[in-house]
Amino acid sequence: MSATNDTNHDSLLPEDGAPLRNLNPAPRDAYDIRVVLRGAPGPFAEIDAAAQYDVTNAGECGEPQPLSGAVPRISTTEKVALTRVSDTEFVGRVFMDQVLDEDYYGRGVCHWKFVETRVSMRESSDPMATWFVAAIDAEEIVRRASAATFFSSVHYPKAEIDNYANFGHESLDHVDAKDRGEFFEVELSAMEANQ
Repeated sequence: MSATNDTNHDSLLPEDGAPLRNLNPAPRDAYDIRVVLRGAPGPFAEIDAAAQYDVTNAGECGEPQPLSGAVPRISTTEKVALTRVSDTEFVGRVFMDQVLDEDYYGRGVCHWKFVETRVSMRESSDPMATWFVAAIDAEEIVRRASAATFFSSVHYPKAEIDNYANFGHESLDHVDAKDRGEFFEVELSAMEANQ
């Protein structure tokens, strides 16, 4: 993935306009996500994490729009609490079964599927501070795999663009060896949680 400008960073966390959904009061299918920073150019005052869930059958169970009759995609992101292990390591727990399959719109049961976990961090709460965003998808989590994302330090701490988000690169194959020292790494890895 390449760096892009995402002015809707707040969509990583639930908002008042979140889709109608009920959370499982006793989720059991848990994985611990480990976040490790390597070679960061400085500290991050804000580090947030969120888990994304999508409805797989929105067309059958969702509420059609009044004019077009089309059923929009149904998705929610739920905050994931992170525990600081050290200045460069954090751990958070995600649940595959956090959102309940129910008949929310009177058109049949909506089936939710866990999609990914994202971690976003920035140097300060300054709106001009760059958000660095890394993700690990559900399949990698179930396999207890890891996902590395590489970010250029050029936009740390600021990119001079309001709420700029940098999504980094999956590898540095495209970068000359002499320039690779200008990048830092965020690694997300998963393990099945001990309940």
